[in-house]
Amino acid sequence: MKRIAIAGILASALATAYASAPEPIENYDPLHTPAPQAQRADRGLITGILQQGEQFIAVGGFGTIIEFSDPAQWQQRQVPTSVLLTAINAVDDEHIWVAGHDGVLLQSTDGGQTWQMRLDGHQLLELEYEWLQVRQAELEDAIENAEDEFEAEELEFELDELFFHIGGAEIQFDVGPTKPFLDVHFFNRDIGLAVGAYGTILRTTDGGATWSVKNGAIDNIVGNHINKLVEGPDGELILVGEAGLLARSDDQGETFEMLDSPYHGSLFGALFDDLGQLWIYGLRGNVFVSPDGYDFEQVDTNTRYNLNAGTLLNDGRVVLAGHSGTLLVIDPATRALLRFEHESSSPLAGVRQTSDHQLILIGRSGLLTFTLPAVTAMRGN
Repeated sequence: MKRIAIAGILASALATAYASAPEPIENYDPLHTPAPQAQRADRGLITGILQQGEQFIAVGGFGTIIEFSDPAQWQQRQVPTSVLLTAINAVDDEHIWVAGHDGVLLQSTDGGQTWQMRLDGHQLLELEYEWLQVRQAELEDAIENAEDEFEAEELEFELDELFFHIGGAEIQFDVGPTKPFLDVHFFNRDIGLAVGAYGTILRTTDGGATWSVKNGAIDNIVGNHINKLVEGPDGELILVGEAGLLARSDDQGETFEMLDSPYHGSLFGALFDDLGQLWIYGLRGNVFVSPDGYDFEQVDTNTRYNLNAGTLLNDGRVVLAGHSGTLLVIDPATRALLRFEHESSSPLAGVRQTSDHQLILIGRSGLLTFTLPAVTAMRGN
């Protein structure tokens, strides 16, 4: 198989929450083994976090889902899988989706109290394999009817790459599903997308009852990983991924427009600020900002650490979090930047604000907190 380093924090993170390892299980299948209850689930790998008012839901290693308003007082939920969970997205206060490894998609319809499996890796494999077979037939027909040698060569290259993915799928039929989802986003209760490794894109229009493969919706022949989806203020959807992958959809993920990327390394995240500007960020401290989503300006971050996640502070500033506990606080109007480092020096996978000066951080060391110096509380200070 191709390289399997997925995105930022996921590449090297290890969960350490469990006070004692569970007894070995014969023919252990994490995909359909319920998540173990942990004495310190808040100290294991946490990779995704959802904020709804004063309430938070965090997801991570071994199927962990914990809920809290105070990070010192959390509750772990019962979850029907123990695979690594990677991302969480809310449609509304009741309907919440979680993505994970081995093709897992979970849904809650009661605000995160209970969770049900809506898709697993076996179902994903069947969907993608059928799509690959159809695409193979389309390409072979196109090659036979190509107008010139140049067109035929391009189609043959795409077919060669397709054979690689077909081979990977056939291996999964033998050894079991392995492909991770890396993000999930729903526009409403009916329409949503899940994206992940090797260019996987699934779309539903019936609330997850059925899914269609949309891998061909973007120009991604080699199957670069898709790391993040973010919805803009006007309903536009931005997709970022490996090797500078950057695309936009204005029809809720039915079709995509490829954008000229300002960077050809991996992009791990994106966000829109209160000025309507699009921020994208990722490998080696690279950050870019655009007023319209097309023309980008690089922001000097003075760091080479990977930046994995971001959020907006209440005062409108952008906060980006990354490796070695790095936190960057940026004024979106002036580009003025302040840099901090969490005392743990731990890789960070997410950041949210709880009050004027308090941040919740997630990552390899679980739930962490950070207090911004008071002098930095107002924009421009």
